[in-house]
Parts: sequence; structure tokens; C-alpha cells
Amino acid sequence: MAADRVAVVTGGGRGIGAAVSRRLAADGYAVAVNYSRSGGDAARVVKEIESAGGRALALRADIADAGEATALIEETAARLGTPTVLVNNAGVNHSGSARSQSPSEFDRVLAVNLSGAFYCTHAALPGMYAAGRGRVIFFGSPSGGRDLVPTMSAYAASKAGLVAMAKVIAKEGARHGVTVNTVVPGFVETDMVRSAGDRALDALRATWPSVPPEAVAATVSFLAGDEAAYISGEEIGVWLGGPVTA
Repeated sequence: MAADRVAVVTGGGRGIGAAVSRRLAADGYAVAVNYSRSGGDAARVVKEIESAGGRALALRADIADAGEATALIEETAARLGTPTVLVNNAGVNHSGSARSQSPSEFDRVLAVNLSGAFYCTHAALPGMYAAGRGRVIFFGSPSGGRDLVPTMSAYAASKAGLVAMAKVIAKEGARHGVTVNTVVPGFVETDMVRSAGDRALDALRATWPSVPPEAVAATVSFLAGDEAAYISGEEIGVWLGGPVTA
């Protein structure tokens, strides 16, 4: 395994993050599978990777805390090697109208989805710059601008902010071998989506094409590879064109 083939996947134990962790491991990366609360899920993903002949570690960190985000990158470097791929997948959502949503819920969504992604990226970039190679991948959402939904102001703000931040960091990293892109999944039936309730889930199923998490992971795999070395600052949708009416 090449020394520079180390990846960190935040929220890597469940849903899309688990699919990404498994795919990058299959691509030959040692993978730090980050989790905040779902330690059992992360451990299962690590076991699956190891059973397939790969190398992985489950590492706990609440990335909304800058110190824990930095420690995640440092522990990965100490135990697996300097990460040159960072997949900022971890996310939360507390839906509610601007009139009813509490400030603490709003702050938590931005802390995890936006600030947490920045903290991890900030901690990982020095190692990437030193290596002369890096891949930073953010996860956006149609709710961040392509398909705005009432009651999703916090989530929409966090995802729109990620897109803008990615474009800026892409310009900063262009001469250092570091690419920064945003993957925008469509309707992937994850635990976070299911938590919205049966009514919301039925509405999504009726209007959105279903996308398997493995399809999103395949896009991440491409962006992490050498063939995507000149793709940076882009939003790449994995959503089959969005909502359908027939």
C-alpha cells in the first residue's frame, strides 16, 4: 500500500459514509472511519474492510469541536499515515420553520455540516500541501440551492456554504496538487432521511429517483483518483436529474 493512500471519511460508519469507506478501502486506501455516536456501526464497517483484506480504523470525534477534528487528523496520521484524501461526509439535520426552529438546533446543524467540514479540512491541508497531493471532497445537497425546501433553512444554509467554501479552497490548493470538489447526492434512503418520518419519505419516493449509496461512493472514488487531478471547484450531482413528475 502506497504511503500516500490514506483516507479519512467523516461519518464513515453509516449510510453514504459507510459505502464510501468500503469503496476507498477497495481502491487500496487505508481508511479512518470516523464516527461521533455510532461506534458499533463504524466497527462493523472496519470489520468488513479488514475481512476483504483492507486496512481501517474506527476513530471517534465530534467534528463540530475544532480540537476533536484536529485530533482526528493527527491520530489518523500517527496510526495510518498522512491522509491525502478527506471526505467530509458527516452531517445532521434539524428541520423546522424559521419561526419555530430553536437557535440551538440551527447552530448545531451549521456546527457539524459547515464548521466541522472546515475544521477537518484546515487540519488536513498542511499534510496534503507537504505531500504535493490531496483530495478534499465535500457533500452538498439539492436543498443547498438546487431544490429548496421549506423548514430546511439551517440545512440549506450549511450546504450552500459548503459549496462556496469548496470553490474558494479549490483556488487556494490549485498550485499545491490539492483538488476540492462537492458531491451532491439526490435521494439516497439513509437513516437521516428516514428520520424525517413516513410521510416525508413517501413524498420523496414519489418524486425523486432513488440513488444507491454505492453510486455516490463511485463518484467519490473517481474524484479521489489520479484521473480527476484537474477537476476542482466543481459540484457533481448524483441524482438522476432531480425530481420527476411522471
